[in-house]
Amino acid sequence: MKNFYSSKLILKLLLAALISVFSLDLFGQTAEETESFPHSLTVGIGHTMVAKGIEAGDKKWLALPSWALDYNYRINPKWGIGIQNEIILSDFEVETFDNERVISRSKPFSSIAVLGYYPWREVMVFMGAGAEVAKEESFVLLRLGAEPAWEISERFSLVLGLTYDFKIEGYDSFGLSLGVEYKF
Repeated sequence: MKNFYSSKLILKLLLAALISVFSLDLFGQTAEETESFPHSLTVGIGHTMVAKGIEAGDKKWLALPSWALDYNYRINPKWGIGIQNEIILSDFEVETFDNERVISRSKPFSSIAVLGYYPWREVMVFMGAGAEVAKEESFVLLRLGAEPAWEISERFSLVLGLTYDFKIEGYDSFGLSLGVEYKF
């Protein structure tokens, strides 16, 4: 029960931060300042790290291969919204963050709606909420992250993805990915 209340506290803090940041200057830019290609699609490959993984009965860090497919819409030069999708390509076991039980995960799929802020032109920091789904059980998750990008051409960029997921009543994970972004 303690974890339920701490999860609710984390959710409330993230929502308060989201509301306060969102209200700063969302629509303060003029049409001339918006991106010429406001949509982007990113395909990435990476690893999801789980600190409390279980392998052969022993607790250890697991580095699990994953794929990501993200869509972002840049509202203006400072703000964007998007959907991030990720699939972990392995089956694994993990201990819940409260150390109460071991859960099995079979190639879990996550989908997260995010709000992104661009402190610099090619760097997005974001937060969002969504779900991780696997055949055993599903978890609500909260995501924090950053995506610096390096422009290759006018429409293509190389993107480094750094994410931290809080899976409510489940486990936490850290993701690192490298992707190619196409702007349109």
